Amino acid sequence: MGGVVEISRRTVVGFSLAALAGLPQRLAAGAGFPTVPTVASLDLSVVVDNFANVFAADFERPDILVSAPVPAADYHSTYVAEWGYSLLARIAADSGAARTVLIDFGYTSRALLNNLGLVGIKPATIDAMVLSHGHYDHFGGLDGLLATGQVRRGTPLFIGGEEAFCARLRGTKPGASSFGAIDRPALSTAGIKMVVSGDPQIVADGGFTTGEIPYVSSERPRVPTAMLPGQNCNRALLDPAKRDVDFVVDDAVHELGTAFNVAGRGLVVVGSCSHRGIINTVRRAQAVSGVDRVHAIVGGFHLVPPQTKSQALETVAMMQAINPDYIIPGHCSGDLFIGAALQAMPDKVIRSVVGASYRFGKRS
Repeated sequence: MGGVVEISRRTVVGFSLAALAGLPQRLAAGAGFPTVPTVASLDLSVVVDNFANVFAADFERPDILVSAPVPAADYHSTYVAEWGYSLLARIAADSGAARTVLIDFGYTSRALLNNLGLVGIKPATIDAMVLSHGHYDHFGGLDGLLATGQVRRGTPLFIGGEEAFCARLRGTKPGASSFGAIDRPALSTAGIKMVVSGDPQIVADGGFTTGEIPYVSSERPRVPTAMLPGQNCNRALLDPAKRDVDFVVDDAVHELGTAFNVAGRGLVVVGSCSHRGIINTVRRAQAVSGVDRVHAIVGGFHLVPPQTKSQALETVAMMQAINPDYIIPGHCSGDLFIGAALQAMPDKVIRSVVGASYRFGKRS
């Protein structure tokens, strides 16, 4: 994971004061938003992430159960780690009804399908899907999933806006190399129900998307990609400032967070890559749900370059101000953030491991 970042108490206090000054102390009680459901329990399984460890161990605390990756029956097979992210949410309501939601699809079909098989999930059992944003390391495995022919027709796929479909460049200057685009015809052929909206949406009767994420903290992440309006996307459906240009550096305004309200615990907020800022994502989830308490913050927090050490430390301080019970950083969170967070909040930080699962809430 790299060296631990030295972070003094004075540094933490200084950043904490700045963080508190920049964040709302109380949010509106979900006014104007859909009523967010409460779930009895939530299991999150890491399907794709950057880090795998076949010798990871189980551990248990009163409010979380961490299950290590289940080894394949044949030792020749193992979990595939790659630069990308995919998370499987299994939701249980008080009634006993269960729902399965796949959040993002990793970089390659090989990793996604291999790892879904090892965690014991068949595509036909997926009730809903969420695509957090239009970067290939989050939608690259989607084509292979659809090609199995096993995803049920009519399965909803929640997407935050038309610009998620625009072709992208791997860089912020014209002429940079391609970073791909979502295969819209494949989605139509598979009969996927696309729910494209910047408004919050209820997902599988158990979770919700944040909708567009406003800047409410000091976070202003730089996104290392550009999009090409009109290429694979409908200009007329884009933000007016982006309709009449052929190139624009990404601001990730279409990016979604996904969250769940766990009974007696509070929110579990997933920021798959957090290009709008993980603190902004959490604050948006609080505003949408009207729930202040945050049980866990999960996902990629986008604190790798071009973000700086100062930004990573400030995010640590802002998380301390929110005071979640657990933080599970993965993917693009970066060694600087993870090292500083472990030093500042050692009992809260849990490493994201491919194939591991994290149970929140009621246990059977």
